[in-house]
Amino acid sequence: ALAEDCPQWGRFEVAFTNTKSYADPYRDVSLEATFTRPDGSSVKFWGFYDGRQTWRLRFMPDQPGVWRYQAAFSDGTPGGSGRFNCVKADLPGPIVVHRPNPVWFGRRDGDAVLVRGLHVGDRFFAANWSAAARTSFLDWAQAHGYNMLSCASHYLNRNAKGRGRGWDTPKLWPLDAAEFARLEGMLDELARRNLIVYPFAGFFGRDSNFPRDSADQLLFIRYTYARLGAYPNLLLNVAGPEPLLPEAPFLKREEVNRLGAAIQAVNVFGKPLSVHNRTGNDEFRDEPWLTYGTLQGPKTVNRAWLGRELLASHHAEKPLLAQETLWAGNTYHIRAIGRDYSDDDLRKNTFVIHFSAAALVFADNDGDSSSGFSGSLDPKDARPARHEAVKRAWDLCAALPFGHLKPRPDLVQGNHAHCLALEGYEYLVYLEKSEPVSVKIKHGPYRVTWHDTRRPYAKHDGGLTSDGQKLSPPTGGDDWILQLTRPRGQVIRERQGRVAFEAEDGQGDWRVIPAPGGAAVQDPGKGAMRYEIEFTLPGNYYVFLFAKQGPAGGGAENDAALTLNGERLYGSDHTTRPEGMRVHGDWQWTFLPKGPGGHTPEAIRNRPVYFRVPAPGRYVLEIKHRSANFAVDKVLMKLNDPTPPGG
Repeated sequence: ALAEDCPQWGRFEVAFTNTKSYADPYRDVSLEATFTRPDGSSVKFWGFYDGRQTWRLRFMPDQPGVWRYQAAFSDGTPGGSGRFNCVKADLPGPIVVHRPNPVWFGRRDGDAVLVRGLHVGDRFFAANWSAAARTSFLDWAQAHGYNMLSCASHYLNRNAKGRGRGWDTPKLWPLDAAEFARLEGMLDELARRNLIVYPFAGFFGRDSNFPRDSADQLLFIRYTYARLGAYPNLLLNVAGPEPLLPEAPFLKREEVNRLGAAIQAVNVFGKPLSVHNRTGNDEFRDEPWLTYGTLQGPKTVNRAWLGRELLASHHAEKPLLAQETLWAGNTYHIRAIGRDYSDDDLRKNTFVIHFSAAALVFADNDGDSSSGFSGSLDPKDARPARHEAVKRAWDLCAALPFGHLKPRPDLVQGNHAHCLALEGYEYLVYLEKSEPVSVKIKHGPYRVTWHDTRRPYAKHDGGLTSDGQKLSPPTGGDDWILQLTRPRGQVIRERQGRVAFEAEDGQGDWRVIPAPGGAAVQDPGKGAMRYEIEFTLPGNYYVFLFAKQGPAGGGAENDAALTLNGERLYGSDHTTRPEGMRVHGDWQWTFLPKGPGGHTPEAIRNRPVYFRVPAPGRYVLEIKHRSANFAVDKVLMKLNDPTPPGG
């Protein structure tokens, strides 16, 4: 029989009893398992000892359908087997590197995420900080828009005066199942609230009781991942704060690399992994085990320098966390800039950090990182103007498209302009001063929109520009956001029996992603794209899509449904009516039919498809959801010509 349904991205858990006596059940035996997905692929994972005679398997299924598992103990003791049904649910996918555009964080199979981080001190996971106070703080944080917490004493207590000393946080080493259960009770609350967690101290935290022996370190990593890996809201961090701090290092560079590789080796769920760096450039940026950067600084109100330094540490295929880059009231920031940040500084720096494609973790201090509201976590200690200034900038950033854009400082002139763009499609420019700006654009014209950064975020229509030169913001403002958008949804015209257009130029619900030729659209698992086409010549128009099957261009075939004025395609036998088209692998021209139903007849399976256009006029081409993540860059239709492009 099936176990209880488990939601996709939820946690499946099963317990096993082992009556054998072990001197050290954490070391003497392990519970090894194989999970088989509905599509037949398998995942090896492992369980954990949970006290007395109980071992558990905890797993996060990524695919709807019936899963099977087989488990046994490493000493030959039987474990058990079973199956469960994974069902689609409204749970967000786990926090990951955003596959379509990896300079951002995202949700697995979802959109990019605008991280709104808040650093909290060492008390958050402490038993001697009341549950009521914790709830009050979390309610406040979510009401103010925060979606990520940077937690200091997590996983291990930072046992230093004025920091973690005195806080009864879970004591995870030596391994203790009951202490992990204490931690999980609080992590469960954060998961229910969809709050992302950045473990500031990581697996191996400064001033904490982490294992020093390499075998113990691997045991600690493996056990911790067995228990926490299935939490969808956790980022991973090797160590922090600043393990290589020159005046007080606690790890060597080679140790960080060894431990990072060890964590990545067990990272079955693909959780993002980093290390907390000392102030300066990210010296681990190009390490293969690191999948997102963590940057401390620069601490400055020189925003031109801020943008340059963030971009210097931003790997082109990895997100960047600006962890200690904008901490109001922090002693070290005040020392660096000669004063505290004003509210205008907070707003403007937040924009520059976002326009550098970095994820900001803000803090409200009154001294070091364990002080002020970030230390007490009592909402009455918060300085509202600080949080409001940052939130105001975040709210506007969230209202604008960004997930398909990359930092492009080369496309604008001047020290006061910061640019995110998908060249040839859309441009966003943050101007920290109200002055004219020139943008290097392709394939104009573009619609010009000015966004006032002050509430209520008034928008000003700037008309059209064909060259992007000397664009002046409206009068009366301080800092502005310029948005240049290529008009979409215009009528596409057939010319001499040929229709060619960019897939992103239609109207619809699919997300825009970067592609080899500029931009593309990808099916997020819902909605449609619509294109109005004017035909002058009737006949059979063969359809070709420059497409790929999914985020990484690998795996099984993927497909989308196509209609023209509601009519389906024709197969090469001129009788069969396929429901859509399919593709396998990375970007390529496809002409292959899909269907009808679950099986495409062999007679037409590998031959081109076409639409019938019975008479001149305007028709609506619609590409609908069939399989999620089908991506299309270009569309080509040729009258009575089944020859594929390049063929």
